[in-house]
Amino acid sequence: MPNGDPDWGTKEHPMLEAFFGKISDVLEEFADDHNLLIEKYFHQGNSWSFLFRHPKGGIGKIQVQKCKEDQVKIYPIWWIDYYEENRRDSKHPNGSKVSLERDELRKELDKLFRIIISWAKEELEIGSPNPNSIWKKTWNKEEFEKQDEQYPIPKID
Repeated sequence: MPNGDPDWGTKEHPMLEAFFGKISDVLEEFADDHNLLIEKYFHQGNSWSFLFRHPKGGIGKIQVQKCKEDQVKIYPIWWIDYYEENRRDSKHPNGSKVSLERDELRKELDKLFRIIISWAKEELEIGSPNPNSIWKKTWNKEEFEKQDEQYPIPKID
């Protein structure tokens, strides 16, 4: 879903494609090795994300964001949505800056993947209920919970 910049496709997108093209082989190999869904430039953003069904529930995500021409910032994220409460519990610590050097980048991606998998539900920050959530206006509980099935079950070493 775009953020609404009509020029994004001709201005930003080609520059991001060139940037991520330098590391796409590492990122795609990482996704293949762990059976992760790749999401590129969500909401016209400057990142690639790697999503999966977390073994303890909810969705895990590793977001690789362009930081500088020779650096990315990688964020580990995990959330669980609670339909009845209109609430999202999550954990999303500060990311780490990493060079585009192949081995360093891959090592950090694998490390953060293992960290996300190791987190316990008790570490999630309890979200505030959102009375304006579109969840119940858009889906019933079964439809809502079925959405997690679009994300792959990860391969864990």
